[in-house]
Amino acid sequence: MSGEMVPYHLRQNKHVDRQLFIELLSHANRVTPVKDALYISFGGVYFEDFKLIHQVFGTKRLLSIEKEEWVVKRQEHNKPYGCIQCRHLASRELANNIGKIRGEFGKRQMICWLDFADASKRRGQLEEVSLFAKNARELDILRITMNVNPATLSAQIPGELIEARDQRRLGELREKFADKVPREIGLTDVTQEGFAHFGQEMIKNEIQRALSSSPGLFFHPMGSYSYSDSEHTMLTVTGTFLREENLENYMMRTRLRDFEFAGLRWELLAINVPLLSQREKLTLD
Repeated sequence: MSGEMVPYHLRQNKHVDRQLFIELLSHANRVTPVKDALYISFGGVYFEDFKLIHQVFGTKRLLSIEKEEWVVKRQEHNKPYGCIQCRHLASRELANNIGKIRGEFGKRQMICWLDFADASKRRGQLEEVSLFAKNARELDILRITMNVNPATLSAQIPGELIEARDQRRLGELREKFADKVPREIGLTDVTQEGFAHFGQEMIKNEIQRALSSSPGLFFHPMGSYSYSDSEHTMLTVTGTFLREENLENYMMRTRLRDFEFAGLRWELLAINVPLLSQREKLTLD
């Protein structure tokens, strides 16, 4: 089962992750109003994040992209607000045409959530992150979700020893991603926790390399989280593009340093909510 196939009502850790995203945006909102931004994401057929962005901040420039045309037709039927635009567009096309799309909405600040679920396409996903970073502007916010389940590197063979399995996964990781981290890859990188950190490191390095051609602009992390709602572990990384000389002013105005669940030094926090009864969930909500 892929992460994208788990029903939303069973994904309570993802729900917490989305709420943390909204909390991070509420801090950024003190500098640049989220209601004035262009928000881009993969809406799916539930539009959960679009509902939150619109309800909390009043944002009306909402763009949902989807690579499957038949899903776009479902989206048009299911979208909760008329201000949501649904486009038949793959994430690679979005990354390649980000400047043109920004222009369509008035060249405003962009908040983009690249919600990747397909573990077989990690290299391509990293390339798309790089393309977005190359076209980013100051105060844009980028959020990336990536599947970091080590089992997606190589499945367990019945009767196989764990040591042999991990060696195979290590070989797979070195073969496919040795160029994505500037260090030796080891066995700790194929553990459940280690692979989440490895994914975060790849995203960090990819963005930094992409910004090497943009003097003065850098990507400042706001929060990184990992969670599991099925057998899959997902990683989310959220950050904003800033200029070094404006960093302290941004931190002071947003008060992100006061938010205990922020990750301003690339800390990676694990979300692990216990199974809740309906009454417990309603109470917490």
